[in-house]
Amino acid sequence: MPNTLIAALVIALACIVVAEPRLLGRTWPIYILAAGAGIGIAYVVVHLLPEIAVGAEVVRRSTEGRLPYAELHAYILVLIGIIGTLLLRAAQSGLHGMAPHPRVRIVQPALSALIVGYLLAVRDNTDIGPILLFTLAIGLHIALNAHGLAVKLKSPQGGTVLAAAIAVGYMAGLGWEAPPVVVAGLLSLLAGGVMTRTIHEILDEESHLVALTIGASLEAALLLGVT
Repeated sequence: MPNTLIAALVIALACIVVAEPRLLGRTWPIYILAAGAGIGIAYVVVHLLPEIAVGAEVVRRSTEGRLPYAELHAYILVLIGIIGTLLLRAAQSGLHGMAPHPRVRIVQPALSALIVGYLLAVRDNTDIGPILLFTLAIGLHIALNAHGLAVKLKSPQGGTVLAAAIAVGYMAGLGWEAPPVVVAGLLSLLAGGVMTRTIHEILDEESHLVALTIGASLEAALLLGVT
């Protein structure tokens, strides 16, 4: 069984488990959530941003000078991921006095889970180390989203949806491997979404900064130690 398939299954199972009230679906202490958020942010900054830099070079080469400032487009997609996440967050509050359906909350985490599943399927690096790091950090981020959805929707449905999105993304990756420039774009969108959703969900009190800083520091030390 490929390492990436195992990783996808682990993340999908984690989404179901943490959203199940009879198992681990109870509200978690905020310092645990903040530490997990710190791990996700550190992974994006220390590991994903260098990958995005490589993707920017892929974009530049693939356009062969036809697209002005082509190498910046990967970072523009990070910005789109940030803005898109904020817009979806705004939609949760309703527009023009109209209350949105509660399940609007699922949209952004489901899109992230879909991208994660796809990226796992198309990764050509089969070394266990990078896959473990990706599963730990990004998988934890997806699982925290599943837990948050279970608490806010008072239903395990969010975890099931995210698990299904992982599976669909993985199967899509097996059926169609996008050009490297598209994969680089998806990675950029994921990075922007992870950072924005994490910060927006967690950092509402200064006391959370301690746990977040510890989580980020430990993850950064781990990443620097294995690279």
